[in-house]
Amino acid sequence: MVGVPDTRGIIRMKRRLLAATSAVALATTMAACGSASDSSGGEGEGGTIKVALIPPTSGALAQFGTDAVKGWETAVRLVNEDGGIDGREVELVVKSTDADPATTLRVAREAVTQDGAQYIGAVMTSPEHAALNAQLEGLGAMSFNSLGKDDALIGEQCSPYAVHVVQSSSMDINGLANSLDELPGEKWAIQAVDYATGHSAAEKFRDAAEAAGKEIVLEQFAPLNTTDFGSYITKIKSSGADAVFAVEYGADGVAFVQQADQFNLDKQLETVLGFNMVSEPLFETLGDTIVGYYNNVGYDVAGDNESNQEFVEAYTADHSEAPYYVPADNYLAAQTLFAAIEEAGSADPADVSEAIADLSLDSIVGEVTVRAEDHQVLRDSYLGQVAEGDGGLAFDVLSNSTPDVTTPSPARTAPSESSTVRAAP
Repeated sequence: MVGVPDTRGIIRMKRRLLAATSAVALATTMAACGSASDSSGGEGEGGTIKVALIPPTSGALAQFGTDAVKGWETAVRLVNEDGGIDGREVELVVKSTDADPATTLRVAREAVTQDGAQYIGAVMTSPEHAALNAQLEGLGAMSFNSLGKDDALIGEQCSPYAVHVVQSSSMDINGLANSLDELPGEKWAIQAVDYATGHSAAEKFRDAAEAAGKEIVLEQFAPLNTTDFGSYITKIKSSGADAVFAVEYGADGVAFVQQADQFNLDKQLETVLGFNMVSEPLFETLGDTIVGYYNNVGYDVAGDNESNQEFVEAYTADHSEAPYYVPADNYLAAQTLFAAIEEAGSADPADVSEAIADLSLDSIVGEVTVRAEDHQVLRDSYLGQVAEGDGGLAFDVLSNSTPDVTTPSPARTAPSESSTVRAAP
């Protein structure tokens, strides 16, 4: 079990600005992602607003895919019970993918051209979103990204038809960097999944760690769906690291944590800092091995605002469990979509894309704004630590970092959606 140092008070008190690259610039003189054309498919048959959900249903991310759909289901139930959006009923078209970009594109085209969907949600990985963003204008549909964190999605791969609801990798890493120099450990190993988000998170963490005076002694990547982390853990042990930054998700994260325990890795570690690695659905499986683990927390289930309280109550009633960041971020995507349709007075994706720029709304995570330049939702990021409580394991949220600290300036030279999408690493 990782030691639990008494750092909470220090972390909560520490609030300083990052370097200029972490500052928010809300200039509106240039829209980095271009402007939406009027090539959309218009409003659905009979005025129904159709949202296609395309989650993975197999592999390491299957559980997250299931929970993403649950978040949308609760949002749609509540809005339809309240009369819909401007009198229009919302309908979900639930599809599935294997998280391969080619499969996801095929399913998206089917959902739009055959099922009449105008909006797309629950797509999981950054490479899927990169491929999808390049096709949105031609499809005449909008995508609401609640899961893919790669910064390129709001840079060279962004589209005026894409809304980035989830915090980007930079936002989360900058939030962690706010407190990194207070976390125990001087020699850090980086263990990350071998796709876009893993590489971008590793790069940004390396920069933040070095800025905080930490040493990176190892950086390695494992393919998605890795089941045997033995060789990776052995390299971490032999590197002399006393802290680990781990970017492993779903079943991969479970395998890494359990095998790290079997190899007694945490006996030499002062800190394990996860990046979306440990989450509430995994607490029972992982047990008290993860007590003391740190992790970015994108959503605080205990957030004290009326919208969040309504969501937690409704989601728990619908699914017999409390929400965590995956269903919460997908519910936030639905809230953002519904607010933009009301602002536009239209369900046409081209109209909604224009109306969503600089839109502010009260949400389950408080007041948020959709930045005009790249449609990044500006929201807080959190640092949490797994602790034992009366009801079992839970995140103790140690600190929150506001968007003015975490969010980089918008990309000023991102190409339009007609440009070639760079292959994800």
